[in-house]
Amino acid sequence: MKFGSFFIALLLTLSIPFYMNIASGSETYNNVPTVIESFIDDSGCDYDEQANNNVRLNWAFGNESILSGQQRAEALGADACTMWINGEQDDYDMNENVQMVDVSLEVDAYFPSENDDYEKPETLFEGLYLSAQIIPLEDLPESLNLRWYVTVDYSPLGQNVAQDLVKHYGWSSSFHHDKLNITNWTHEINSERLVEDGIPFTEDDLWRLEVVILFVDDLNHSIYGGDSVQLHTPSSIPDRMVMIPTIIIGIAVIVGLIVIVRQDQQREVGLPRLRGTLHKENRGWHADIVITAGTRDATLTGAYADEPWKIGKTPKQQLVVAGTSRNFSVKLRCNNPECKIVATHWKIEVDELGAWVLDLNLPIKKD
Repeated sequence: MKFGSFFIALLLTLSIPFYMNIASGSETYNNVPTVIESFIDDSGCDYDEQANNNVRLNWAFGNESILSGQQRAEALGADACTMWINGEQDDYDMNENVQMVDVSLEVDAYFPSENDDYEKPETLFEGLYLSAQIIPLEDLPESLNLRWYVTVDYSPLGQNVAQDLVKHYGWSSSFHHDKLNITNWTHEINSERLVEDGIPFTEDDLWRLEVVILFVDDLNHSIYGGDSVQLHTPSSIPDRMVMIPTIIIGIAVIVGLIVIVRQDQQREVGLPRLRGTLHKENRGWHADIVITAGTRDATLTGAYADEPWKIGKTPKQQLVVAGTSRNFSVKLRCNNPECKIVATHWKIEVDELGAWVLDLNLPIKKD
């Protein structure tokens, strides 16, 4: 594809107007994520965030608990202020966890555009759109099911504030699939349902939300695969229209660098090369010079030497055809007996590359 066509296609892609404001994100684990579940009550239970690489699910325990939290606590036999890792409480060995499912989750958040002056169509979706590619790494048992959760940071819990507090949940009855039977799973959570569950679904609060999907075995309550996505406020995501000037400048810089590199390559192969020797005879100093043309014809138009050296008769208008060499001999004299090196300069005109001065230093060999 020619650069011009590519550039136009790029601009058209970036300038397509959006009916909706969309924020999205994805984050993929290469193995079973470390899922830390805590059952916290009004006291906060000395809450600890743990490492950022972990998936946190904090369940409200007590009067503020939700049905899914009550069911999970009952299944694990969990009490208030207890912490569980991948369905195990004490002496849990991370290496014992077996990955059955590879999951790659993406989440899009859809909001009405601020520029919409007309009535919103009833079919227009507002809320979170979950999509995931699910790859069973072995035949999955019927007891394995898919669960999804939405957690919220800075959620009030009694007199305290909790992070990663589960506010929305859902599950499939069973996810019995054969090995490598890939499933492209999608799920919509509309904005009204999010608000009903106490989730602040606004563009400014989007950064507080995290979406988690897990594969949980109903028999032993262990977790055998999952992924999570931390959402971001749209204002923190560069606007495509705003980025167009920056992209254009970036493309121009890249093109300029390519042109410079290309010109350097042409000069490197196009300019002639010099070599020479200096020797002394009874009549004085002589320099034998060899000029080898590059990929372009070169014409010698003159030469000179730095003081205290002088060049006698300078060969001029001598054509050196591309890819060939020509020899020149010039006389040199020096008025200073301490001369140790001859600095010569050769004026060359190269086809399509212009005029150049090539330097050649000729050292004086001692007897």
